[in-house]
Amino acid sequence: MSALTCTVAAVSDVHSPRYLPEFSRALNELAEKPGIFVMAGDMIDKGRILFLEPILSRIKRALGDLPLVAVFGNEEYQDIRGMLRSRYSDITWLEDEATYIDCNGVRVAIVGTMGSLQRPTRWQARNLPGIAETYKRRPRLILSLIREAKKRADKTVLVSHYALSRATIEGEPVTNWPWLYSPRMETVIKEAKPDIAIHGHAHKGKPFSVLDGVPIYNVAFPLNKKIIIINI
Repeated sequence: MSALTCTVAAVSDVHSPRYLPEFSRALNELAEKPGIFVMAGDMIDKGRILFLEPILSRIKRALGDLPLVAVFGNEEYQDIRGMLRSRYSDITWLEDEATYIDCNGVRVAIVGTMGSLQRPTRWQARNLPGIAETYKRRPRLILSLIREAKKRADKTVLVSHYALSRATIEGEPVTNWPWLYSPRMETVIKEAKPDIAIHGHAHKGKPFSVLDGVPIYNVAFPLNKKIIIINI
C-alpha cells in the first residue's frame, strides 16, 4: 500500500505587480491541484496592499478553494500587517506561529516566520528599535515551535521569508549575506529537524539544498520562474 502524500505549492517574491503576468502563467502550468498553497513573503511590492488581490484571484481561478498559508516578508511592512490579516482573512497568516492542516490524510504542521538576519539592514537599524535583539531571540522561539509541532503532526514544515541556509544563498554577493539569512536558523534546522524547510528572499541564490538531512527549498519566484511543488 502506498504512503499518503500531501502536495504543497510554494512561492515567494512575486512582488506584485512586478512579476504578476509571469506568476499567472506559472499557475496555469501546474499539472495538478496542490493540497496547500504556501506564500513565503514579499508577494506584494513596497507595501501595496491592494496588489495582493490579483494574486489571490488568480490562485482561486486556477486552483479553486484550498488552504492558503503565508508569512510576511520585508515588503509586507510591519505597519500594514494588521490590514493584510483583516482584508485577506482567507489566508492563514503566520508570524512566529504554527498552524495544522489535514492534507490528503496527512496532518501537516506549518511553522511560519519572517525569519532572522545575521544583522539588521541599515534601514531596519534606524527604524525598528530592538530588531537586532529580535533576530537573536527569534530562532529559539522557532526551535520550540518546531519541536511542539512534531509532537502533534505527521509532518512539519518550516516556512520563513528570510533564507534558511548558506547553501541556498550562494550566487548572491557575499557582502550581502548578513542581510539575507542568519546562521542561527541553520542551527534551528539541525537541532529541530523539520521534515521540510521553505524560504524566499534570495533572488539570485540556489533553489535547493539539504542540511543535515532536511530538504531546503528557496522558492523565490525571480530565481525559479515557477511555483515549486513539494510532495510531503
